[in-house]
Amino acid sequence: MAAKSNDLNKPELTDALKKDEDTLTENYFAVSVLRDFILPDLLDKDTVELLYWAGKNLSRQLILDMESLPELFSKAGFGNLEITKQSPSSYTYKLSGPEVVQRFDTNNDDPEFSLETGIIAETVEKTIAAYCLGTYTVNSKAKSVSIKIQIDRN
Repeated sequence: MAAKSNDLNKPELTDALKKDEDTLTENYFAVSVLRDFILPDLLDKDTVELLYWAGKNLSRQLILDMESLPELFSKAGFGNLEITKQSPSSYTYKLSGPEVVQRFDTNNDDPEFSLETGIIAETVEKTIAAYCLGTYTVNSKAKSVSIKIQIDRN
């Protein structure tokens, strides 16, 4: 039998439902329920690491390339993805949009984006045939995320 969480600072599912759904993609609610409520309860302190590797695995299964990432992110309800900087040693992406703003609002300005980071890291790795590691930085003020993919060409 599942125990009720005693964490009073956790967002409520009903709070997520009260937001303006006209600006969110159709898939947002399903993604939000899994990502922001169910998985953190199941994975506890391992959430960030496991979601990163789950994202990498998902990318392998979907056989993505870098050009298809923005469309995938839009359709999956992850938000708007754009590449903002590219160098021989890294790629930087910006994730924004109403879905991302909603995640900041639901998670008290501390959402995690490791699933998205894993998807991007593995997709870049497959596309350029070099080992990649992704990290993300949240911008609580702008309610956006910067995802940096470091490339190891050795």
